[in-house]
Amino acid sequence: MYTETFFKTAQAYNGGYRYIGNRGGTRSGKTFATLQLLDLILGKRKQRIVTTVSQSLPHLIGGAIRDYDEILTGKGIQPDMMRTKNPYVYRYGNSIHEFIGFDSPGKAIGATRDILFINECNKVDWAVVHQLMQRTGECVFFDWNPSTRFWVDDPELFDIQNKADATIIHSTFRDNYDNLTDKQIEDFRQAKMKSDAEAARGVYGYWSNWWKVYGEGEYGQIEGAIFTDWEIGDFDNTLPFRYGLDFGFSSDPDALVKVAVDEKRKIIFLEECFYKNGQSFDMLTSVLHHYVGRMDRIVADCAEDRLIVDLQRMFNIVKCTKWKVIERIKKLQGYHMIVTKESVNLQSELMEYVWSDKKSETPVDKNNHLLDAVGYAFTNGLSQPTSRLL
Repeated sequence: MYTETFFKTAQAYNGGYRYIGNRGGTRSGKTFATLQLLDLILGKRKQRIVTTVSQSLPHLIGGAIRDYDEILTGKGIQPDMMRTKNPYVYRYGNSIHEFIGFDSPGKAIGATRDILFINECNKVDWAVVHQLMQRTGECVFFDWNPSTRFWVDDPELFDIQNKADATIIHSTFRDNYDNLTDKQIEDFRQAKMKSDAEAARGVYGYWSNWWKVYGEGEYGQIEGAIFTDWEIGDFDNTLPFRYGLDFGFSSDPDALVKVAVDEKRKIIFLEECFYKNGQSFDMLTSVLHHYVGRMDRIVADCAEDRLIVDLQRMFNIVKCTKWKVIERIKKLQGYHMIVTKESVNLQSELMEYVWSDKKSETPVDKNNHLLDAVGYAFTNGLSQPTSRLL
């Protein structure tokens, strides 16, 4: 049975898009729909090579290959009559459909193909994906559950939202409703009830995140995220504001964020300004001039005294009060955050900044450049904790 997801995917392919992404929740039928379309394409007389890849061969055997066999069986075709195993290759006359897991990546990176399908692409490294795309002549399909942001939305890597030859198909279980069992539908109903119960308590917990990602097919947070009380919204420009600046080193970016605090409602408003790697001093000052007025306050990383002194010739910039990281985190956790829609890197950091050890209150020291800048601006002027780091 063809679903709404299938028809949207087929329409995108017929429309000539080079990159076709299927972002959706669990049981939305996105993988099955793409495989159905690939089977139809291969059934035409034009000779083609199609490659379906994922993180590992066992993952493919338990997922995409099983789905593909079901599609063939549904047409009255016994899969073993047209395929080999190890490697898994299905033959359509002179055309082939190969399934390759990236527990052995060398088999696919050097080869060329007409069509590529990257199954659960969020689990495949960008370096591998880039090599595969460069060796694909016609079209690239990929699907994913939006548990967190990754290379597909990264403006420095792929940035699908701004590609003229790309489209995203959003799907949920509702697009595949007729193929779900009563028990599966009941599981979704229970998950929605638990998510609603958390929302009524003012909590964004496990079920809220699960429903957002797997029910609604929207971006959520990974398990163990440090900041969970935030949402996308508009910056409140009626409030006083300041900027937080974190300096980049080697591969780390310079990061600037605009911060306003509503103490009465315990809300922090955040707007990402820039997130740039490899800037010289002149490049940094140029981009700062674009966002910051002469009298606007910038609170910067206190570790760079000389750099701050140089910038003080042009900007109203001060070094931050030095707090222990955990103390700054705890202070920020007492506020609800509203982040602008355009603040893509900041949203990614909020979703990916996690504890390495929650019991010892130790965060993983990455995915935190803009968040560090938020902390500098937020704690500036606050009384230092008695256990401050000297």
